Amino acid sequence: MIRYGLFPFWLLLGNLLLTQPLLAVEIFTHASPESEQDKRASYYRDLLQLTLDKTRDSYGEYELQAAPPMNRVRLRLAIQQGSYPNFFAVDSQRPASEAESLDYVPFPVDLGILSYRICFVSPQRQQALARLTRLDELKSFLHGQGRGWQDVTILRHAGMRVQEVDNYERLFKLVERGRIDLFCRGANELLTELETHRDLTRLTVDQHIALHYPFIHLFYTHKGNKHALKRIQTGLLLAWQDGSLQTLWLKTFKPALDFARLDKRRLFRLDNPQLRELEIDYRDYTYDPLRGTFGSGGTRNGEP
Repeated sequence: MIRYGLFPFWLLLGNLLLTQPLLAVEIFTHASPESEQDKRASYYRDLLQLTLDKTRDSYGEYELQAAPPMNRVRLRLAIQQGSYPNFFAVDSQRPASEAESLDYVPFPVDLGILSYRICFVSPQRQQALARLTRLDELKSFLHGQGRGWQDVTILRHAGMRVQEVDNYERLFKLVERGRIDLFCRGANELLTELETHRDLTRLTVDQHIALHYPFIHLFYTHKGNKHALKRIQTGLLLAWQDGSLQTLWLKTFKPALDFARLDKRRLFRLDNPQLRELEIDYRDYTYDPLRGTFGSGGTRNGEP
């Protein structure tokens, strides 16, 4: 009686164990591009997937899904409201007023390369920018930046004139048509953006100056996603340690850095007042494009 009575129980238990991994799959959400031409999200999606792959053995299976396209302001609101499961997006340091709803992974996901900026310049102001020799001369140029971007605060802190624009794609049209003078981009971003906006035939890249202000991007999510935060941080550190993060980074951004020719430009340094408040030391996980090295120890070519 016991033998026959236990058979259905073990069969049921076996079925439960077999289906448990399906029940335990953790869903993560990544941000989508704002437009078909917007390639900025590709690296962050690939990096998020890399961290999840690195932690599969210790944290289990996962499913990575895309959130609908949205601008930066709407994206922050979606994360604050917990609109999508484990929604991770990349952003600069968030103000203290958002600390109750948001939390970040303490790791600079772009390795600090956004600290170096080169600019799209309007055709009308191209020659004036080429002759520029002092930082205060930049104050006569009108910068265009996205609404809610940390760059706005940094540039205004340095005394620059800035026009905030809601639509990312509109910024390229404004600088091409001379409605703004400069649209400065990360040294890792500009080449791809130039290639995806070939239809704007007067879109012009300055070849003479670069800006530098300390700037990092972090993975953000809702503060309640504690388990997911720990998993992503673990995955980032594992990927950095074995060199796979550096390999992905170089594959994605090295062509853009070669195009930027940072060592041939006049470099003007600005302060980032908001970065002083960050509670992590990110410098061990950065890339120096002028020396071609990773981290404060100066490791080359993505070697762990």
